[in-house]
Amino acid sequence: MTPNFTELLLGPHLIGLLYIMIGALQRYLPPKSPNRWYGYRTITAKTNQQTWDEANRYSAIFMMRAGAIVLVAGFIIYAGTTMMHFQDTTQQIIDYTILFGAAMGVGILSTVVTERHLSRTFKKLNKPNRQSGFSKRK
Repeated sequence: MTPNFTELLLGPHLIGLLYIMIGALQRYLPPKSPNRWYGYRTITAKTNQQTWDEANRYSAIFMMRAGAIVLVAGFIIYAGTTMMHFQDTTQQIIDYTILFGAAMGVGILSTVVTERHLSRTFKKLNKPNRQSGFSKRK
């Protein structure tokens, strides 16, 4: 199999690059307040402005770090599977399985780690404060 530009671009490392870009966007252009479209949006994060800011800061840093790990691992896996000379369909199955697995893994791990961080940082947060106004639907 001779790799072409499209296969190189769409390899398992792609998700790492996307997580780095999304994390950087969230880190350097953080959402100012809870909204429907942008930011780390969980019930805990939307409790008040302080938890919102911390959740978005922490999850952005985590996404960039995890994205860097997935990017490097993806290139190594892509190079390894390319050197093994799998058939095109086998190569694509391996690449896309890793691509989607990494996407799901980083997404789930990001939520778990950020929620754990919020619960440790804001120990009194057992339940969301409904008086804050952030959790109300308009």
